Amino acid sequence: MKKKIILGILLFLIIIVISSYIFRYFTNNTNPQLLSDLEGTIYYTERVDDVLTLFKSDATLQNRTLVYSHEGKGKDSYGSYNDNITDFHFDKTNNTIFFIAMNNGSWSLFSLKEGENEPVLLQKVETEKEFNEIETDYIQDQYENLTAIPKKGSLYLLENGNEKMIKKFYGLYDSKFTGYHPIGFSPDGKYLVYLSMENFTPFGTILEGLITNSSGNMYIMDLSTMESAKFVNSYNIQWVMD
Repeated sequence: MKKKIILGILLFLIIIVISSYIFRYFTNNTNPQLLSDLEGTIYYTERVDDVLTLFKSDATLQNRTLVYSHEGKGKDSYGSYNDNITDFHFDKTNNTIFFIAMNNGSWSLFSLKEGENEPVLLQKVETEKEFNEIETDYIQDQYENLTAIPKKGSLYLLENGNEKMIKKFYGLYDSKFTGYHPIGFSPDGKYLVYLSMENFTPFGTILEGLITNSSGNMYIMDLSTMESAKFVNSYNIQWVMD
């Protein structure tokens, strides 16, 4: 009896893993070449050894550069370390990056001139209101008269009151574990960055998270062709045009 239960569990897990690959194959109309048409520079945070670190690259994902890592500098009030960079903003006028990170037990605002290595401590961020007032300028799910919205896992574009499905989800929908989620439009409104949870079922997403310590992948869609390509895996993306 125990062997049958174990075999049943193993078979279930195998089916879940296979289904995730099937999902990727049949639901992603991918064309990596579309990246070559992207213009501008993106700033984004990505985990390196479980620490949110600030990078920049061309929007084409070429010339990736480390902007700043706070690793080993984020000692909190309990004596442990939280080295994550939370919110950030690149000020193009002053060629300066502002970001929030931990400093001696307090969330604090820093500035860093691009090209330099050592940030300048500006002030503590003591309240949630102060935290939320920090300018970020990340890409948004609205652009002029366009809005990207999720419905039961699928992606829609709302334009002047008219709704159009641009990415249909097939599977067992769960708001946390399956479906597509809009992240934001490119500065020209021609592209949409979105998150795909990459599985038919919540079980697949949970299992993949346990195995890989990550859930889903970011894509960018050309709204004129509906083709997509993998993009940076970051919720916080600032897209700067020259």
